Amino acid sequence: MSVPIRVLLVVKSTGGVAEYIRWLIYGMDRETFSFTVACLSENGREFASELGQLADVQTLHYEIDRYSVNLISDTRVGLQLMKLIRSDKFDLIHAHASKPGFLTRVAALGTGVPVLYSPHCFAFHAGASQLSNLIISSLENLASYFTTRIITVSDGEREQAQKYRVGRDDQFTVIHTGIEPEPYRQPVDKSRLKEALGIPLSSPVIGSVGRLSEQKSPLDFVRVAEVVHRSRPNAHFVWVGDGPLDAEVRKLSASLHLDSVIHWLGQRNDVPQLLHILDCFVLTSRWEGFPLVILEAMAAGVPVVATNILGTREAIQHEINGLLAPVGDSETIARFVLDLLTDTVKADSFRSSSRARIDTEFTRDRMLSTLRDLYLEVASNGSFAND
Repeated sequence: MSVPIRVLLVVKSTGGVAEYIRWLIYGMDRETFSFTVACLSENGREFASELGQLADVQTLHYEIDRYSVNLISDTRVGLQLMKLIRSDKFDLIHAHASKPGFLTRVAALGTGVPVLYSPHCFAFHAGASQLSNLIISSLENLASYFTTRIITVSDGEREQAQKYRVGRDDQFTVIHTGIEPEPYRQPVDKSRLKEALGIPLSSPVIGSVGRLSEQKSPLDFVRVAEVVHRSRPNAHFVWVGDGPLDAEVRKLSASLHLDSVIHWLGQRNDVPQLLHILDCFVLTSRWEGFPLVILEAMAAGVPVVATNILGTREAIQHEINGLLAPVGDSETIARFVLDLLTDTVKADSFRSSSRARIDTEFTRDRMLSTLRDLYLEVASNGSFAND
């Protein structure tokens, strides 16, 4: 029996990145790969404990502030990673998200170990200031000189990197995120769910899932709700997720007299079921890499209206399996929602097209198979691409 390829994963322990790591760990062939996972950020300990339940996965945790630079703690974690990388003989390192990605690539300098980097949405984007984008893209470009391969989750993310002169063309590999569709296609008692949320059975429901943050733009969601409600007073709206804008969105909702029809559900573990009560899914994000929640809505057969941004428009093709509106244009988003609530033929067509795209283009098996092939390719080369 051949010795498994030893892979070190350095990861952010929250959100979509954590979910991606769960899929990777559970989905990769353990006879071919063995994993050590270094979990960074505030809940690194909890995530390491979760993954450590697998007997053949080793885990560590390092505490960092994932939202800001702290020279003391960041340097400490960088040195810990440097010691880890030099104390164990890894065949391959795969770092995930901006801050873990930068610290890992610096820590691996001089070791000759191939380093892959998945930004999961670069930290330079449309929602950041010009100065911030300049500084971050410069750091990303510097780190690209000691990166074997940069893995983006969409063509748009790769194009964004090239726009900011990050990396060489031959360093990029696009691996679209994929999902397991079956959990989103199980029978659901919609009437029970609506009743539990205080939503009349006959009411159309428009919803979204995401962090209450500037990126996801929940204030635009409230404005969409206000426009839709004027035409469809019986419509209800749900948002799954919490975040720093919680108080602000509730204040706006109250000022527009929408408290009785907008339901802020916070964190839930039944998203696959909740999606089935939606007549339309709305994503008001101002920037994304490749939003997983869009794929989940598509798999559940929910018609989608989303902002026309990088990543999203690779999953949603306008007027084929959904509708795309300009960022921040609440009036257009609301008009598209009302169109889908009225035109059931179009809505059903979008449902069918979305399910077909999920099954042919965005499956988890396809994502993991492509990633596995890349791991094997890079590990067999055994050195930096730019050595």
